[in-house]
Amino acid sequence: MRNVVLDTNALLFPYQLGINIEKEITRLLGICRIMVPTSVIKEAERLAAGDGSVSTAAKLGLSIVRKRDFQIIETVYEGDDGVMDVAVKMNAAIVTNDKELKKKAKEMGLPVIYVRGESRLEIEESL
Repeated sequence: MRNVVLDTNALLFPYQLGINIEKEITRLLGICRIMVPTSVIKEAERLAAGDGSVSTAAKLGLSIVRKRDFQIIETVYEGDDGVMDVAVKMNAAIVTNDKELKKKAKEMGLPVIYVRGESRLEIEESL
């Protein structure tokens, strides 16, 4: 079973773009273990505490993590470093649209799953 790590912006996809991330990841890779670093949970909680559409998207993303029992993985790092830490340790693909994180992941030889055409996910694997 493959491992997949979600970045904070991936948690916003369901609300902002109408993408069912679990369904799309399964379409690309089959059944996977979906993991969310504690750094992503903390960032999403900060976003959810605000107002507006980003706050609403973060609240929905957090509820999906809890309802679908995605694995929350402890990391001492913050932000993108937390995502990279978990992805490297778990040999996982990263779901993100963050350009800098995508670049870091590619440099480390990790697969990157990203939004293509605002309606579906696509994977780029290192050779």
